[in-house]
This record gives sequence, C-alpha cells and structure tokens, in this order.
Amino acid sequence: MANLKIILQMGIIQAFSSQRDKGTKEQRTAINSGSLSLCLFVPLWLIIGSSRDRLQYTSRFAGVFILLLSLFLLASCSSSKAAQPKQPSPVTVENAKPETALATVKLTPEAEKRLGIQTVTMATGEVARTMELSGEVVMPQGQTMLVSAPMAGTLQAATKASLLVGTPVNKGQALFRITPYLAPERDLRVQLMREIATLTERVAAAKQRKQRAEILANEKAGSVRAVEEAQAELSIAEAELKGAQARLEQYGSGSLASDFSVTITAPISGVVQKVHAAANVQTAGGAALLEIANLSTMWIRVPVYVGDLPNVSRNQAARIHGLGESGATLIARPVHAPPTADANAATADLYFALPNNNQALRPGQRVGVTLAARGLESSLMIPWSAVLHDIQGATWVYENTAAQTFVRRPVEVRSVANNQAVLARAPAAGAKIVTVGAAELFGAEFGVGK
Repeated sequence: MANLKIILQMGIIQAFSSQRDKGTKEQRTAINSGSLSLCLFVPLWLIIGSSRDRLQYTSRFAGVFILLLSLFLLASCSSSKAAQPKQPSPVTVENAKPETALATVKLTPEAEKRLGIQTVTMATGEVARTMELSGEVVMPQGQTMLVSAPMAGTLQAATKASLLVGTPVNKGQALFRITPYLAPERDLRVQLMREIATLTERVAAAKQRKQRAEILANEKAGSVRAVEEAQAELSIAEAELKGAQARLEQYGSGSLASDFSVTITAPISGVVQKVHAAANVQTAGGAALLEIANLSTMWIRVPVYVGDLPNVSRNQAARIHGLGESGATLIARPVHAPPTADANAATADLYFALPNNNQALRPGQRVGVTLAARGLESSLMIPWSAVLHDIQGATWVYENTAAQTFVRRPVEVRSVANNQAVLARAPAAGAKIVTVGAAELFGAEFGVGK
C-alpha cells in the first residue's frame, strides 16, 4: 500500500513537472498549485480506510479537484502550441548619429598658420532678384540651307567618305558631282558663236549707216538726228557683241568644257541635318539633295509663366548652365523672335542667343536658365571660393566656431553672381566662414589632407 502511494504520487508530480517546464509563467503558477493540491489530496484519500469516509472526503474536495484538473488540461493544451519566435528587424542601424552631429576639425596654431586659413563674416547684402527656370535649345530660323541639284543628271560622290546625317561640313566643301544627261557644250558653243557672228555683222552695218548719216549731214542733205540715231544703234550693237564674247570666254573656262560635270559645294558651314539623295543615282533638276544646319549660334527658348512676365527684365542677359552641378555658366543675349506661347501651360516664350562654336549645345537639349528680375532683395552672401562640393553634389562651408576649431556646415546655394554665392540656407549672419583653406580642412576631415 505504501509503495502504491509513492508510485502514484511520483507519477503525478512527473506529469505536472513536464507540463510546467513547457508553459508560460502563468501556466507554471497554476500547475504548481495543482501539483501541491493533488499531492496532498491523493495520500489523504488513500489513507482513509472506509468507503463511506472516502466518498465523503471525495465529495468535499470534488470541486477543488475539478478546478485543478481543468487548469491542468488547459496548461497542457496551451503548452502544446510552440511559442512563436520573435522576428528580427529588417534594418539595423549601428552608431546612429543625428544629422547635425558633424565632425569638428581642430588645428594647432602652427597648422593653421601653415594652411593660411582666412575667414569672412557671414553678412546680408542686397542682390538683384533672379528667377530660376528651365529652357530648351532650339534652332534659329534661317540657319538651315537646302542644297538642290542645278540640273538633271547622275549624282556622283565628290569624296570617298559618305555624307551621313550629323556629318560636319565647311563652306565650299565638295558634296556631289553631277553629270548632265546631255552635255550642252556643243549646242551652247555653236549658239554663242552664231550670236557673235550675227552681232559682228550688225556692228559693221551700224558703222556704215553712221558714216552715211555723217556724210549727208555734212552736205546739208541729212539731219543731225539721223546721225545720233545711227550712233546709238552702233553703241548698242557693240555692247551686245562684247557681252556675247564674254559669255563665250567664260563658258570656255567652265567645268562643262573639261569633264562634263558640275561640282555641288556646301553653301554654308554646319552639320548635315537631312540627306535626300545618294551617289550613283539619277536626279531631276532642282531636286533636294540634303539640308545643312548652321549650329554656330543657338537659341534658348525659355517658357515663363505669364504672371511673372512683368517682373522679368527683358533687356538683361540670361545665365545658361547645365542641369548638373558641373559645367561653366554661359551668358546669352536676348533676341527678337516670333512670339510663341502655350495656352495649356499659361506660359509665354522668351528667346536668348548663345554662341555654340564648340557644338556643345544640341537642338532639343534642356538647360537651366537664370533670368534677371526687377528689383533687389536681401540675402546671405559669401565668396564662392568658400563653398565646397562633396561626392554627392551637396554644398558645405566651414565655420570657425572657436580658436583653431572648424565645423562643417551645410548650405544651399541659390545663385552665383560676381563670384559671390547667394545662399538660400546657411549659418546665421555673423558666423565666421573659411574662404581660404576650406579644401585643406575638407581633406583633413576625411583623411586626405596635408
């Protein structure tokens, strides 16, 4: 009997222990209470001798037993569910610092002297108002020349290189050679020689009439008017004869007299825009061969909102720059052009001319445009040499916060005029900004300085 009590008690404790190890904190607390109650209830139940006493004891503790059994089963069911593992965060940020926590560069007095650090006080100045807009490079009107065939014939290439779209050509450069269908040399020469012979006889007859008129006038048998008319007729005949002789001489030195072909040359310098014909093909007289565009000067078309047009200084030049950070700023002068506008965008177009000798601008290219506006405004200004650019294109300056202490500050450059950077965002007025030695400080901060 004692062995039976011990075995039953150990089995219950083992069952509760296995469930207790798997449950949560609340479940383990309930299991511990149930284990203690069962360990006390089972031995008492076995010790009681009579069945009547056991029944009375059982009914007394039946409610407690059912409650503990329910907690036991609930803990067993809950513990069977595996605990969900905690999902790791998709992003881990190590050594996070706020944006304003930038590095501070401290120099020794000797290093500051060796770098030649110079500073200027951030101040507010009056600057001309400007407008930042976008423009489009367009071809000026009248700078495209159409080359056509002077006569019907067969085209031949003037050089070994083929004429393709985009090929640069110079004024007077040979483009094609055209061989006429019928060489007009014989017919034209015969016609000119016949005309010269006719005019020669006409001059001789005019001279004779003039002589007779003079004789009659001297003998008082004719009038002076007849002499004048004869002289005029002779002069006209001599002039026509000289013209015919000149045409014959010019024809004899032309290309048709040598190789029966005509060389077609470029009328202007530029770039071939379109090609309408090819070598070794027949063409009609006056047919278009190719188009040449002169790109030495380009126009910048700037759409401006009609509400801002009164604020734009029309007679002021515009500053043209690329859409990227790199590249020089070019000056474009205003030009008179046919008025154009866009009703859907409520904009009107302004035009500016810009030299393009290096062919850097192309029709349709987008550029940034800075227009001069009417009036002045106050803005923070510093020398352009104080502004630094990092690898991402951000702009920075170094502020001298204490003796031999420099902190890099972000700035936003709105425009540059007369080597002065007009800032839209910058340190407060009165800050000391490094103008000479900023690049050396930048290199020292990132480990590439002197």
